[in-house]
Amino acid sequence: MKAIIRKILLATSIAGGSIGSIMVAADTMISRELTFNKVIGNSLVFAFFVYSVYAGIKFLRFPSSIKHLERVFIAQIPWITSPILSFKLATGVGASFLLIYPPFSDTYRLSIGAEYSLSPLSEQTWGIGVNLAAISFLALIRLYKE
Repeated sequence: MKAIIRKILLATSIAGGSIGSIMVAADTMISRELTFNKVIGNSLVFAFFVYSVYAGIKFLRFPSSIKHLERVFIAQIPWITSPILSFKLATGVGASFLLIYPPFSDTYRLSIGAEYSLSPLSEQTWGIGVNLAAISFLALIRLYKE
């Protein structure tokens, strides 16, 4: 795998996961309203960000070990909003597109660092989207694996 691609994937997984885990921990500690849903959601997102760091370190030590890194980027692809569940994850870089109904509209989002949204039983409208950056990173992994 080319060195620049390895560095981008490492920065995205390790730095993005580190920033994300710090964000979630800080959000949980300073939150004035710790509901059961928020604690469970933040715990799951925190676990994902820690797993992202693990996947990056594993990839750093063993460049041929890409299955964990692939899982990290696959989990970041969907962006779902609904009254039942709102779900979005991004480490490192996120470039997302979401279609929302009703009313029919679209939303674009670019983020650097980490971004997350996991909330069951929210007051969101229905929507589905994709993280184009995660798809791009996954394509890079599969195109340039050794």
